[in-house]
Amino acid sequence: MENEWMLPSSLNLRLAGNDDVEFLLSLFCSVRPELALVPLPPEQLTLMGRQQYEFQQQGYANYYPHAEDWIITADSKAVGKIMFDRSTPTVHIIDFIIAPDWRGRGVGSTILAALKAYVEANAEVLSLRVDHHNTHAKRLYQRLGFVMKQSADDHEFMVWLPIKQLR
Repeated sequence: MENEWMLPSSLNLRLAGNDDVEFLLSLFCSVRPELALVPLPPEQLTLMGRQQYEFQQQGYANYYPHAEDWIITADSKAVGKIMFDRSTPTVHIIDFIIAPDWRGRGVGSTILAALKAYVEANAEVLSLRVDHHNTHAKRLYQRLGFVMKQSADDHEFMVWLPIKQLR
């Protein structure tokens, strides 16, 4: 299954395993700078971050029982994650995080291009939700052809349709 992605040789996707939990936790915390603003000792902040991460993962498991969690590697180094559900004709991106040091290097757009190629061949729609305040991600998604379908209080629901769906 891991060879199904059309990626350059320097990038790879591999299914996340038990050995990846600390990396995944660090990614989770990297997109939550508000945790650093809570006036608690560092060990309590770490515990709070871990609890929030575990709560999120349980929510994902309940709501998306067929979700796949993939680690993005660049030259064999873990640099991000993408979680999606492809159990229906709509492939839905649930969570997508690139490590801060790797943002702006084309990793995200390359991974999304590979997922779009998969959808082009195997599915009908690629969808995701993005936080209203995440302007960098929204610009990336718009540049890659995603369009907003619905706006909620804190997120926008965006879709990308393969060319075959546009005809």
